[in-house]
Amino acid sequence: MTSRRLFRSSVTGEVRFKSRIFSNVWVMTGSDGVLARLRRIPSTHTSLATLGDGTVLEIRPEGWGTVVATGDNHNARIARESWWGRRWAVTGTGFAYDLTSDPMPRRWSLRIGGHPVARLAGTLWSYNRMIVEADVAVPVHALILSWHVLARPWEAAAAPRSLRPQRPPAPR
Repeated sequence: MTSRRLFRSSVTGEVRFKSRIFSNVWVMTGSDGVLARLRRIPSTHTSLATLGDGTVLEIRPEGWGTVVATGDNHNARIARESWWGRRWAVTGTGFAYDLTSDPMPRRWSLRIGGHPVARLAGTLWSYNRMIVEADVAVPVHALILSWHVLARPWEAAAAPRSLRPQRPPAPR
């Protein structure tokens, strides 16, 4: 009989997103190890997240401030709700949060009805290292989408294929 570690789809406590500078590979870790591995694909402005249970999510801009995460049975989205990008709505199957900027630089919080349930903090200069402190269980999908718009705001605000123009078909 083989044992398989059960994947937690929600996390509490401290979660870290780590990446080397100028790297396209990120690791999301929690108290019991690696929760997800994320890889940015610069040529298409998308990211792939491989969760601990092997599920692969594609994170891509859908247009004008909306980013979607699609996978096997998981769908989630984050949509910009303010002109300056200081407030986002994170929704998915079984959850809905507001991602809101705090007055301190590089400090954000996930909120339900105005009450913070998780705090997100980048380092002084970048989001190459981001720490999340969750007081209650927060879905991994919500954290991955939050990371995506904080680490890559220009991609989240773009229309599909606007960051990389499409070539017209070659004449035959």
